[in-house]
Amino acid sequence: MIRRSHALVCVALLFLLAACGGAEASDSPLRQGREVYGNICSACHGSNGQGGIGPALADVAKTFPACDEHVEWITLGSDQWKIVHGDTYGANDSPIEQVMPGQGATLSAEQIKAVAAYERVFYGGMDEGTALDECGVSTPG
Repeated sequence: MIRRSHALVCVALLFLLAACGGAEASDSPLRQGREVYGNICSACHGSNGQGGIGPALADVAKTFPACDEHVEWITLGSDQWKIVHGDTYGANDSPIEQVMPGQGATLSAEQIKAVAAYERVFYGGMDEGTALDECGVSTPG
């Protein structure tokens, strides 16, 4: 009888996890973006986007009003950006004064879009749905 009750508890927990979207939540773009940010970006931009070696990210959505430019910046990094676009970046044509490593060879296109959306929502203050749409990622459903 005890084994049967344990089995029923396990089955009930599995149903509860499925109903709550346990598998889907781990696949969400913002969760993926948070993981990428924590593993790669936080070393320079700080654990909370406050800056450090790299600039703070509070104005990231103003710097890159279009997510595709933000994605391109992350993909290319500062050295490749200079080759393609010149010595300035962003909406205000800020001079490139620091080195931003390009992540195009390290991360997938989906990971780059996810981290851009994450930065825009959590540090740039954008609406989640708007950022996800602009960055071309959506929540699983």
